[in-house]
Amino acid sequence: MQRNLSKSFIEYKNGIVAIELRGVFNQQSAEDYQKALFCLVMKLNYAPFALLADISRVEGATPEAFDIVKSIINRLPEFGLVAKAYVYRGPVIKGMMFQRIPELEQLEYSFFTDIEVASDWLTKEYQRHISSHS
Repeated sequence: MQRNLSKSFIEYKNGIVAIELRGVFNQQSAEDYQKALFCLVMKLNYAPFALLADISRVEGATPEAFDIVKSIINRLPEFGLVAKAYVYRGPVIKGMMFQRIPELEQLEYSFFTDIEVASDWLTKEYQRHISSHS
Protein backbone atom coordinates (compact mmCIF):
# COMPACT_ATOMS: atom_id res chain seq x y z
CA MET A 1 0.00 0.00 0.00
CA GLN A 2 1.49 3.33 -1.11
CA ARG A 3 1.17 6.28 1.25
CA ASN A 4 0.57 9.76 -0.06
CA LEU A 5 3.44 11.82 1.35
CA SER A 6 2.49 15.12 -0.25
CA LYS A 7 -0.47 17.43 -0.67
CA SER A 8 -1.15 20.34 -2.98
CA PHE A 9 -3.85 22.98 -2.73
CA ILE A 10 -4.64 25.34 -5.60
CA GLU A 11 -7.12 28.21 -5.79
CA TYR A 12 -7.73 31.27 -7.94
CA LYS A 13 -8.95 34.62 -6.68
CA ASN A 14 -8.68 38.17 -8.05
CA GLY A 15 -6.05 37.33 -10.65
CA ILE A 16 -3.85 35.30 -8.33
CA VAL A 17 -3.31 31.56 -8.49
CA ALA A 18 -2.40 30.56 -4.94
CA ILE A 19 -0.68 27.24 -4.39
CA GLU A 20 0.29 25.51 -1.18
CA LEU A 21 2.53 22.46 -1.36
CA ARG A 22 3.27 20.19 1.61
CA GLY A 23 5.38 17.13 2.22
CA VAL A 24 7.70 15.14 -0.02
CA PHE A 25 7.04 15.09 -3.75
CA ASN A 26 7.82 12.24 -6.13
CA GLN A 27 7.12 11.95 -9.84
CA GLN A 28 3.49 10.90 -9.40
CA SER A 29 2.57 13.62 -6.90
CA ALA A 30 4.35 16.25 -9.00
CA GLU A 31 2.43 15.08 -12.09
CA ASP A 32 -0.84 15.29 -10.15
CA TYR A 33 0.04 18.84 -9.08
CA GLN A 34 1.01 19.77 -12.66
CA LYS A 35 -2.29 18.43 -14.01
CA ALA A 36 -4.37 20.33 -11.45
CA LEU A 37 -2.42 23.56 -11.97
CA PHE A 38 -2.65 23.53 -15.76
CA CYS A 39 -6.33 22.57 -15.62
CA LEU A 40 -6.98 25.76 -13.64
CA VAL A 41 -4.63 27.94 -15.71
CA MET A 42 -6.12 26.78 -19.01
CA LYS A 43 -9.57 27.83 -17.78
CA LEU A 44 -8.21 31.38 -17.51
CA ASN A 45 -7.95 31.38 -21.31
CA TYR A 46 -4.59 33.22 -21.43
CA ALA A 47 -5.76 36.04 -19.20
CA PRO A 48 -2.92 37.57 -17.16
CA PHE A 49 -2.44 36.03 -13.74
CA ALA A 50 0.06 36.02 -10.89
CA LEU A 51 1.33 32.97 -9.02
CA LEU A 52 1.83 32.72 -5.26
CA ALA A 53 3.46 29.41 -4.38
CA ASP A 54 3.78 28.59 -0.70
CA ILE A 55 6.47 25.90 -0.51
CA SER A 56 7.28 26.53 3.15
CA ARG A 57 6.00 23.06 4.10
CA VAL A 58 7.76 21.14 1.34
CA GLU A 59 10.17 18.71 2.93
CA GLY A 60 11.82 17.41 -0.21
CA ALA A 61 11.40 16.16 -3.75
CA THR A 62 12.85 13.51 -6.01
CA PRO A 63 14.89 14.52 -9.07
CA GLU A 64 11.91 13.52 -11.23
CA ALA A 65 9.63 15.84 -9.26
CA PHE A 66 12.08 18.71 -9.75
CA ASP A 67 12.12 17.97 -13.49
CA ILE A 68 8.33 18.35 -13.56
CA VAL A 69 8.51 21.60 -11.59
CA LYS A 70 11.11 22.83 -14.08
CA SER A 71 8.69 22.05 -16.90
CA ILE A 72 5.89 23.89 -15.09
CA ILE A 73 8.05 26.95 -14.50
CA ASN A 74 9.12 27.07 -18.15
CA ARG A 75 5.56 26.69 -19.50
CA LEU A 76 3.58 29.04 -17.25
CA PRO A 77 4.57 32.26 -19.07
CA GLU A 78 2.90 30.86 -22.21
CA PHE A 79 -0.43 30.93 -20.36
CA GLY A 80 -0.38 34.55 -19.13
CA LEU A 81 1.83 34.49 -16.03
CA VAL A 82 2.87 38.07 -15.26
CA ALA A 83 4.28 37.91 -11.71
CA LYS A 84 5.40 35.12 -9.44
CA ALA A 85 6.46 34.66 -5.83
CA TYR A 86 7.59 31.71 -3.76
CA VAL A 87 7.25 31.56 0.01
CA TYR A 88 9.83 29.29 1.60
CA ARG A 89 11.22 28.39 5.01
CA GLY A 90 14.97 28.00 5.25
CA PRO A 91 17.59 27.81 2.53
CA VAL A 92 17.50 24.08 1.76
CA ILE A 93 14.50 23.79 -0.59
CA LYS A 94 15.27 27.16 -2.20
CA GLY A 95 18.86 26.05 -2.78
CA MET A 96 17.73 22.74 -4.23
CA MET A 97 15.36 24.56 -6.58
CA PHE A 98 18.11 26.83 -7.92
CA GLN A 99 20.43 23.86 -8.28
CA ARG A 100 17.90 21.70 -10.15
CA ILE A 101 16.16 24.57 -12.01
CA PRO A 102 18.80 27.12 -13.07
CA GLU A 103 16.20 28.90 -15.25
CA LEU A 104 14.83 30.46 -12.05
CA GLU A 105 17.65 33.01 -12.25
CA GLN A 106 16.39 34.33 -15.60
CA LEU A 107 12.66 34.07 -14.87
CA GLU A 108 12.65 36.67 -12.10
CA TYR A 109 10.84 34.62 -9.50
CA SER A 110 10.77 36.46 -6.18
CA PHE A 111 11.33 34.60 -2.92
CA PHE A 112 9.87 35.55 0.45
CA THR A 113 9.81 34.05 3.94
CA ASP A 114 6.53 35.74 4.94
CA ILE A 115 3.29 34.84 3.12
CA GLU A 116 1.63 38.20 3.86
CA VAL A 117 4.57 40.19 2.50
CA ALA A 118 4.66 37.95 -0.58
CA SER A 119 0.92 38.28 -1.13
CA ASP A 120 1.00 42.07 -0.79
CA TRP A 121 3.96 42.37 -3.18
CA LEU A 122 2.38 40.00 -5.70
CA THR A 123 -0.97 41.81 -5.65
CA LYS A 124 0.79 45.12 -6.33
CA GLU A 125 2.84 43.59 -9.16
CA TYR A 126 -0.27 42.07 -10.71
CA GLN A 127 -2.22 45.33 -10.46
CA ARG A 128 0.74 47.26 -11.91
CA HIS A 129 0.85 44.90 -14.87
CA ILE A 130 -2.91 45.07 -15.44
CA SER A 131 -3.02 48.86 -15.26
CA SER A 132 -0.05 49.27 -17.61
CA HIS A 133 -1.75 47.08 -20.23
CA SER A 134 -5.23 48.62 -20.13
